[in-house]
Amino acid sequence: MALNIPESLEDFDANWLTQALVASGATSSVVTDVVTERIAIGEGFLGELARLHLTYATDEGGPQTAIAKIPTTDGALKPLGVMLGVYEREALFYTHVAPKVSIRKPAVYFNGNDPESERYALLLEDVGRYRSGDHLLGASLEDAMAVIDTAAQIHSRWWDSKELIEMEWVPPLDSPINMGLQGLYEASWPTVMDQYGHLYPDWLPEKLELFIPEISQWLVSWAERSRTLTHNDFRLDNLLFDDKTDGLPDVIVLDFQLVGRGDGSGDLSPFLGCNLDIDLRRNSEIDLLRRYQDAMHDRQTGFGTFDELVEQIDTAHLFWLVNWGNTAVTADQPNERASKLFTAILERSVAAVVDRDSVQYIGSMSK
Repeated sequence: MALNIPESLEDFDANWLTQALVASGATSSVVTDVVTERIAIGEGFLGELARLHLTYATDEGGPQTAIAKIPTTDGALKPLGVMLGVYEREALFYTHVAPKVSIRKPAVYFNGNDPESERYALLLEDVGRYRSGDHLLGASLEDAMAVIDTAAQIHSRWWDSKELIEMEWVPPLDSPINMGLQGLYEASWPTVMDQYGHLYPDWLPEKLELFIPEISQWLVSWAERSRTLTHNDFRLDNLLFDDKTDGLPDVIVLDFQLVGRGDGSGDLSPFLGCNLDIDLRRNSEIDLLRRYQDAMHDRQTGFGTFDELVEQIDTAHLFWLVNWGNTAVTADQPNERASKLFTAILERSVAAVVDRDSVQYIGSMSK
């Protein structure tokens, strides 16, 4: 008999967990007690997370902790998550994509997905023992190299894949939701300038005001060149690192609610543009992109030439700078760290656009 899909974190009780963990093969023992610890409060506004501390009836035991993930129980916010498709998309990712891609990601003990009743729930391996990335501090060069290698693993696996084409639940860049972004950015731009305008060189806002009305055109153009699966939230807060005695760390990737179709730049540009401190990006961006291009070409995938890749990343930096400005003025900033993080993201993104002369591409859609 199929397990019920939990609707609240309290529904992950000992009896339910026993059935889920036994069915998944994670244990053959009975869970006798569970202590629920809420985590990531205020960070994932469309979802709720808890670390479950488990006690078993026998010494054989099973996982000592697990992560429960459900949609937000906020009645005003859950419809937004349902409309955006983030809950169903992550459930379908773990069903159809996760078994076919070799990157490290949490094991799944339970994946509940019922679009008709809008009930979704995940019970995942707790990977909190690994080193977490620090978006505010920024990645080290070694971590950045490992992340770039992981991006190449994802993108090469699904490059020009017939399987991906058949996955209609993976949205293209010109999906109706994305095509509404230009209007959001136009509406929030005065607030961005009011709150963060001091972070921009005097000449840049005028250029961006020419770019924002082109964003829908750019999305359509990029959609026509979409050739692979992209994570679309590829930042240090969603990445963990398993350090090794020798060599680069393994990267564990979290949170697949925003997966979509693209050419890879939707992962590379925001990672390079705002997850590295400015000096490290200036010194390493081109070398990291060469590393990516070489890894893709080793698998007979990727952009035809390195210059094409670089141009696409430079153009994407424009989009992500505008996107981060909108996010900074619309997202909740519950503490001082969040405020500092958005400032750092914008400072780094501005520097990427300036350093790479990304503004040279503004207006090219109408030529």
